[in-house]
Amino acid sequence: MNKPIIGITSTILDIEIKGEVNPSVQTNHQYVKTVIEIGGIPIVLPVANEEIAKEYVNICDGIIFASGEDINPSNYNESPLEELQKTNIARDEMELPLVRYAVEKRIPILGTCRGLGVINVALGGSMKQNIETKESAFSHNQKTSRKLPSHKISISEDCHLNQLLGVNDAMVNSKHHQAIDELADSLRVAATAEDGTIEAVEARDKNQFILGLQFHPEELYAADTDMLNLLELFGKACSKGN
Repeated sequence: MNKPIIGITSTILDIEIKGEVNPSVQTNHQYVKTVIEIGGIPIVLPVANEEIAKEYVNICDGIIFASGEDINPSNYNESPLEELQKTNIARDEMELPLVRYAVEKRIPILGTCRGLGVINVALGGSMKQNIETKESAFSHNQKTSRKLPSHKISISEDCHLNQLLGVNDAMVNSKHHQAIDELADSLRVAATAEDGTIEAVEARDKNQFILGLQFHPEELYAADTDMLNLLELFGKACSKGN
């Protein structure tokens, strides 16, 4: 069996080299290590146009939507609040249709942090621009390393994720200030935090692998078997077409 090719989305980061600013393709190398760990071949997907996004789904057996900037609220028909942080319109314009093309072609997709929001917004949902302004929310932006868990999530008993992992709760890390507001119709809640924040979503169609996570399993799997199992499930889904 050939190893699955798994695309990892990226952003554009200005790096100064010898006094000159160079726009560079950037993604967390931990995603690359994760894909290798689960038996895949990682390729980084640079920010491009929608036409290129169509081509990405033709070469990938699975796609990871990585963390990064806030999603521009214009994508879910809202004006920006003062608490909105850095956005990247070009990245949104590629990643949102990329989700839809991947779903149409039934390519497995995994989203972490920003990636969860990208999946939800692409499929018709919306975001809370800043959950720290909500009285019911505790801080989801931990001060410790993201390689350490900071709070518990409860996994819904009747969801596919629970059936696959066989656990009802897990400890996760937390480095975000946005969260899902209105959930896309084609998605269902798979896990929540104690304050009700949606921590994981999956496709209502159990035959389609869509998993959006508010946390970062790619930073936790080395010390957490549940996180490794979760990532390996994605790897196996990507391998089915090979």
